[in-house]
Amino acid sequence: MFVYGSDITALSAAIQAARSNVPTVMLMDKPILAEEITSEVLQIEGNKNLDGGIWMGILMEMAISKTRDDSLAQVVKKDFNPQLARNAIDKYMRELPNLTVIKEQQISKVSRNKRNWEIVLSNRQKYEVLSVVDASEDAGLLKASGLKLDSAVQGGYTKAKDMGLAISRTTLAVGELDKASSVVFLKDLLDFEKENLFDIGRLRSLAKSADNIGFRSSFGQAIGATAGYTAFFKTDSKKIDIRKLQAELLAFKARLIPYQDVEVKDPHFGAIQKCYLTGVFLGKEVDGKYNFDGNQIVRFSDVKNVLNDIYTRSQLWFLDNYREDELTWKDLLGMIKFISFKGDEVDRQIAKEWKTKLKFEGEFSPENKVTRDQFAVVADLFSSSFAKAINLDGTFVK
Repeated sequence: MFVYGSDITALSAAIQAARSNVPTVMLMDKPILAEEITSEVLQIEGNKNLDGGIWMGILMEMAISKTRDDSLAQVVKKDFNPQLARNAIDKYMRELPNLTVIKEQQISKVSRNKRNWEIVLSNRQKYEVLSVVDASEDAGLLKASGLKLDSAVQGGYTKAKDMGLAISRTTLAVGELDKASSVVFLKDLLDFEKENLFDIGRLRSLAKSADNIGFRSSFGQAIGATAGYTAFFKTDSKKIDIRKLQAELLAFKARLIPYQDVEVKDPHFGAIQKCYLTGVFLGKEVDGKYNFDGNQIVRFSDVKNVLNDIYTRSQLWFLDNYREDELTWKDLLGMIKFISFKGDEVDRQIAKEWKTKLKFEGEFSPENKVTRDQFAVVADLFSSSFAKAINLDGTFVK
């Protein structure tokens, strides 16, 4: 795989591809790597509780922290030290034997044969690769390729509060733009892709401010994983399994939830990520922040349609049990047992692990109401709903 560019977006794309076991060449279009974070002291106020993936890794390395913490990330960002950032990036690079970084060369020629892209540099060095990412400032690689992308650069990214339930399932990156939690879907990347050449497209129209560095890194990690997928599996973008792609990002600690009330140190963080990607609940904007509201009680109507789309037996259970009411633990456990052909061992497991493994507060009672947070954890524990295949628009594959 070949990445062209030198900013935080290009760096994040190259790092992710290399970590995904894809041999990656990164050609810098500028003399300084990730100049926006390695050249001067910054005060970054935005992206609170939205940092993740490679960007969060850099922040935690700067703080000499082995665990990820959103509050600590905010402290680091408010007095962002460029030397510490350079040290963190250097450590990343030393641990990536699959990544080769080239400086002080230009692109001489870009051509496409039947299977590969061939890129020739000004020193006559030649690379044949299956996929390409152009994250450069001037789209130089795209221009040299001669490809014409149909999509217009105009337009922005979807604010979390404006997205629909189905499309939320295809999320590949999140971050704050213009003080709003915003989302990048797979279609946003494929709008600017042709023949396995991925261009960053409308990302170039964003003003490069300190407060959107986290978003641009998250975008870079997503496009690096996507292009890396096509290279690793020797396929094209039309055959991308979105769930496999998301699982790869999750494996490298990407943050794929736009919720600003869920911190990475939350014991249920991973379950809430998978619940969001399954598309069970939408969040709600409160005081300018997009929240999950994990303490909200779940109603039958909140989950009926989604579960019916995933499980055939769910439809039978709701026929006999549905009511316009809130969901109790007795209801939820009965549903789990019916759908998964399990017995009373489910009840015993929940009661036994309530405070230990599940880390729920209070005491277990079958008559208690189920919260969103609890539903996410139990769904992750007993179901394979996240693995259910989806289409590009987020609808479930039938």
